[in-house]
Amino acid sequence: MAWTELYPRSLDDVYSVLNRISDAQVYVFRGHASAAWKRLAPSLHRVLGNKRSPGEQIRLEAAAIRAFRRHARSLLHVSELDYFNRILDSITLMQHYGAPTRLLDWTLSPWVACYFAVRDHDDDDAAIWAFNRDELESANHQHRRAHSRAFGRFTDLVSAASVEDWAWSAVRAGTYISTFRYEYANPQMGAQQSLFTISGTLGDDHNDALERWLPEKWQTVRVIISKAHKLPLRQQLFRMNVGALNLFPSIDGVGRYISEAVQSDFPLGDEGLGWNLEARARRHPRARVTRGSS
Repeated sequence: MAWTELYPRSLDDVYSVLNRISDAQVYVFRGHASAAWKRLAPSLHRVLGNKRSPGEQIRLEAAAIRAFRRHARSLLHVSELDYFNRILDSITLMQHYGAPTRLLDWTLSPWVACYFAVRDHDDDDAAIWAFNRDELESANHQHRRAHSRAFGRFTDLVSAASVEDWAWSAVRAGTYISTFRYEYANPQMGAQQSLFTISGTLGDDHNDALERWLPEKWQTVRVIISKAHKLPLRQQLFRMNVGALNLFPSIDGVGRYISEAVQSDFPLGDEGLGWNLEARARRHPRARVTRGSS
């Protein structure tokens, strides 16, 4: 069954729908700036496409993992070195630093997902994807408890400690999909309440995989947000401290925060500067300065 689509008609409806879903405390969320994007395709799937055989795709994935582990170790903060103990953790770090992986990012917070959904592409309606994580993991647990040989091969993949073990397991991991959280949180993952989905099959879009394992109507949901609501939602999220300054706790986040504030006419919190510029303009009428709204 396809994902259930909801169309809130007003801002109040958006808040109500997201609150109702999150109140169940079993859903996880992902924001897309355009509702026209109908697939949950991880970055590695998009890079590889359908131009290579499954075996070639796995070899390229393994080569990318090995290259990251070779070059990144000496550049990482000491707190991130534990990510090299397990291949899945290494791939989590690859995802964080922009390398293509088979993982897909999700969040426990509907408001973090909302931020990513409404931050740009103002000419498009946005979408927030959500699925019932508890029911997915319950289905996986049943296979694990039954000592399913197929699920055992998927477990071998997610627990692999070497690139060779990962590549060997990836050939046989099957069509399972699961969620996991990072073993060691860096500041950005913690701020965004991140978690990830991983599919056993490269090229298997995660919306398709989730549909197979969650067939009931309300287990998978897409909330479509009208483009008319994007700016008001950005303003509200800004007041809720759900913005770049908080979600990207780094100098990069400061730059994003200032860019977002200038583009969307958010207050930057320097009221005194405005009054000083106005006073200077009164003293020097030819140098007119218009004070922005706050």
